[in-house]
Amino acid sequence: MTSKRTISLVSATIFAFWFIKFYLKFPGADIGIVGVILTIASILFGFLAGFFISQLWTRYTEIRKVHSMRSSDGLSMVNCAEHFYENKVFEKEFKRLVETSSVVDETVEWNEGHLEIPYYQNIENSFRHISIKDKKDEVYFNHLLINYHEFVESTVRLDTLGKEKLFPSEWLIMFALSSVIGLSILFLDISHFFYQIIVLTFPAIITLALSIIYDLDTLLWSKELVSLEPNQRLFDAVGAKRFYQTRKKGFVSSYVEDYRTEEDLTGDLKEAHFKIIESRKKAEEDQKKSILRSLLRRNRRAM
Repeated sequence: MTSKRTISLVSATIFAFWFIKFYLKFPGADIGIVGVILTIASILFGFLAGFFISQLWTRYTEIRKVHSMRSSDGLSMVNCAEHFYENKVFEKEFKRLVETSSVVDETVEWNEGHLEIPYYQNIENSFRHISIKDKKDEVYFNHLLINYHEFVESTVRLDTLGKEKLFPSEWLIMFALSSVIGLSILFLDISHFFYQIIVLTFPAIITLALSIIYDLDTLLWSKELVSLEPNQRLFDAVGAKRFYQTRKKGFVSSYVEDYRTEEDLTGDLKEAHFKIIESRKKAEEDQKKSILRSLLRRNRRAM
């Protein structure tokens, strides 16, 4: 989907500049002045685009690394907990809490980790049912605590990384430079073949760069491939049926035959899933109200 959108944007950009410059005959200007402006704006845009892509790519690779670490910590936590499964009360509550938190984890987006952290913290409540009888139990319990805290720590780290995005001011600078470059290109004299190439290719490159930055900023690149399977391994570890959201069914591996979707959830699992959905809707509504209030305040000041 992301690739199709990028191709569509690049194609639309090429067509738009061809239509404006070649079909509508957009007038040219002094090549000296246009050249200076285009050079300065291009250098600034290239520097900032390179910096932002590098910064966001580093964040993206770290997210992949933390996802892998969290998956490993989660599975290790379950393995340590299995030592105490002779206590059926603990086993039942532990598996229930892990399954619930895993459903929530599959529901939230990468920048909504704060919504799932309480569910992972609740897993610790099941530890009160554990009885330490000998040295071996103590060793397993200590490892259980270590893996649990590392698991929660990784979840918090993912939430932090998911919220690290470009500031609106940074986007404003990029769009301002893009506009200057685009306008400068339109003022080029297309009687020269070289400038014809620039008119058709340079805007497409700018659009492609902005698209890459946007995809990295909003974490659209291979999101399902990065997080989907690691999340599902916890369901397998506690003997629960896998859970996939309906919109992600296209990413389900071919070897997975039996799984659940939103329609199959019941009880606490259904409640937890829809609680996240409602929290997301409320956050979006609050954001819209905040923007509206800000606009109203500006209008009042202007009056």
